[in-house]
Amino acid sequence: MTKLMRITGCSLLLLLGLQAQAANAELTHYERLVVASCLVLEAASEGEQGMHAVLNVIVNRANGDVSRVPGVVCRPKQFTAMNSATGVRNPDYGPIIERATRDANFSLAYDLVVRMEKGQLKDITGGADHYHAENGETPYWTQTMKPTCTIGLHTFYRSDKAKPALVAQYP
Repeated sequence: MTKLMRITGCSLLLLLGLQAQAANAELTHYERLVVASCLVLEAASEGEQGMHAVLNVIVNRANGDVSRVPGVVCRPKQFTAMNSATGVRNPDYGPIIERATRDANFSLAYDLVVRMEKGQLKDITGGADHYHAENGETPYWTQTMKPTCTIGLHTFYRSDKAKPALVAQYP
């Protein structure tokens, strides 16, 4: 027999409120530019599906909390394309944004970020919170993770550990 969880009216309202808050979270234009730049510089060669998958990884690392997405992107040594800014004390994302906006896929990446904010972005990675590009060698850190899918030249993985440390403080 299946056990049912009793949810009171207040609990249900709280749950629905939290869900609505997460779905309606808004980033600033600058934060959207930074996240979209990460998508472009990490996966534009894989097209919309590749950038979508990278954004899924970012959201999964943020535990679905849209407000934490910029902090995930800006955490040092997480996304190779962002390392020139994330590895310094006072990061300047301007050059990264400038480089990314020259790519034909930038508007598509920006649109993906907006869809994510609205809660309209389905997870196509099976809950992945890591990925790597196929370049001949499989990174050591994949040994403890479950592969979830391959999209283009990227293989995606899910770890079973909680990742609160994968979020940086965002100015």
